[in-house]
Amino acid sequence: MTEFFMGLGLSYEMAWGLSTICGILLIAFPLMLGVAMIIYADRKIWAAMALRKGPNVVGPLG
Repeated sequence: MTEFFMGLGLSYEMAWGLSTICGILLIAFPLMLGVAMIIYADRKIWAAMALRKGPNVVGPLG
């Protein structure tokens, strides 16, 4: 990937830095997305477990 950035006219140091950042993002972004989906699913599951039946379902005597 460094060669790609160098082909765009960047110096070796800039190309190496950009390719390193791109590599880190390619690893970190899917991990963060997966963690966010797991947290979302966990919150949905616990919210469904915490649902209670309201007064319109159980009647006036509860």
